[in-house]
Amino acid sequence: MSVISTSQKQQQPQMKALELVAQHKKQAEVGTLLSRRYGQLLRSEKHTDCIFHICEQRLKCHKLILSAASPVFEAMFYGPLQENEPQIEIHDISAEIFKVLIEYIYTGSVDYECLQLEACIELYYAAEKYLLDQLISGSLLAVTHKLRFCNILPALELGVCMNLDSLLDVCMTFFMRCCVSNAQYMSYLKEHYVHVSKECVKAIITACKEPHKLLLWYVYEWTQQECMELGLTPSDADLVVHELELGAPAWQAATTKALSSTADNSSSTATLVERCYYKACRPFTVDSQTNIWRLRLKSSRFISMLGLVLHSRLTPNLNCTISHGPRQQLLEYRESLRIDVYELPSGGNAVNVDNVVWTHVVQSQTTKYNCDLHLSWTREQDCVLAPDVIYELRLRWDSNAFGAEYPCSLQSSKIDGIQFIDDGDSFSGSLVKGLRYVNLV
Repeated sequence: MSVISTSQKQQQPQMKALELVAQHKKQAEVGTLLSRRYGQLLRSEKHTDCIFHICEQRLKCHKLILSAASPVFEAMFYGPLQENEPQIEIHDISAEIFKVLIEYIYTGSVDYECLQLEACIELYYAAEKYLLDQLISGSLLAVTHKLRFCNILPALELGVCMNLDSLLDVCMTFFMRCCVSNAQYMSYLKEHYVHVSKECVKAIITACKEPHKLLLWYVYEWTQQECMELGLTPSDADLVVHELELGAPAWQAATTKALSSTADNSSSTATLVERCYYKACRPFTVDSQTNIWRLRLKSSRFISMLGLVLHSRLTPNLNCTISHGPRQQLLEYRESLRIDVYELPSGGNAVNVDNVVWTHVVQSQTTKYNCDLHLSWTREQDCVLAPDVIYELRLRWDSNAFGAEYPCSLQSSKIDGIQFIDDGDSFSGSLVKGLRYVNLV
């Protein structure tokens, strides 16, 4: 009769966990091997039994492999209404995207980094058509990561016109969170106006529960453009608005409400992130020559920046001596500064001072010496940072702060997907400790 020692009993769960990890690793290796073999089979065109014709291009495939992945292909090749002709015409998907679809069926992978937003949307349409669930979720996730100010309206247009509900939900969520109440997007849209269909405008109005200024401005611009395209005069704009199911009195009431109030966007709780401290550096002194501190930021996703955390001022040295009683220690001061955010041009390092995208002024904020300085603002005043765009943040003090000293320190450069790029050499440190933000996507 064998006796199992206590140490052996303790080792059994660990051994089972190691066996499970090894089993998963082996399954992954088998899956990778099979995908490589299927990929080679597709590229070699051996033993193919069907041919797809897409935009004057041919793609040879295997019915069995396609049918195992998609119930649509299974019905096409082996169902009661099966195609007896091995030559299949594809008219609603481009050759490039159909090849990506077939490559995914054979290998189980898609390189979304190489696809533009329009290609990801078309791939989502193809995945919906052939009922490929994992490709549907993967392409929608890729669309979410690729949405920007410059492409959100065309993406909404595609979602509405192609009647793709899940895509429309993703794009509309982005539009409502990142665009509709954002002054930065309004400035962008005024310079890059995009005209969409009436159905798309109606979908936006239906989804928007508050008459935001941007929406009202855009609908006004849209009606003017629609009148021009229809050969109508600007005085006929009420007729176009009526087609959007917004009567003139209701439109005027909504305009008045939007101009006199702002939407409540405070439902999301802001996240505070602070950089890891490494070591102290020489303090930063504000004077007539150096009254601006620069810091560059880069986010991996759309975020709404709602505050900054800075090192507070050092306690000043008292120049006078007090003969009667102990010297009085200063405990607090009034902080006043201006924060400007600039967007750096793609591939460039120089900042165009006229290209400021956001400004906030802190006026006489009561702050204690030698404590963290928390600067914050409301959701209506937020600064939206787009993913993979480098912004330069400038802190500017006026002459009232000359002589003030702020501690600096070496700190981590990246936290929670937000990259801090400090100005100057690596030994100068930074007085910015962190920031408050809300994820928008």
